[in-house]
Amino acid sequence: MTLEEHARAIEAAIQAAADDGCFIDNGQGLTPGRMDLNKVDDAGDPEAWVELSLPRSPLD
Repeated sequence: MTLEEHARAIEAAIQAAADDGCFIDNGQGLTPGRMDLNKVDDAGDPEAWVELSLPRSPLD
């Protein structure tokens, strides 16, 4: 899978959890403003990234 395909699969899993009432939060009950999936090279440096779209918590 490509980085983009992995990102879309993660988004789908997070959306399925949100549909069941489970949300990603920042430790204070609020949805993080941004989340990225990074591809890291052998030296440990990010070489590519894709932003994930997160469903908003009803608490936001």
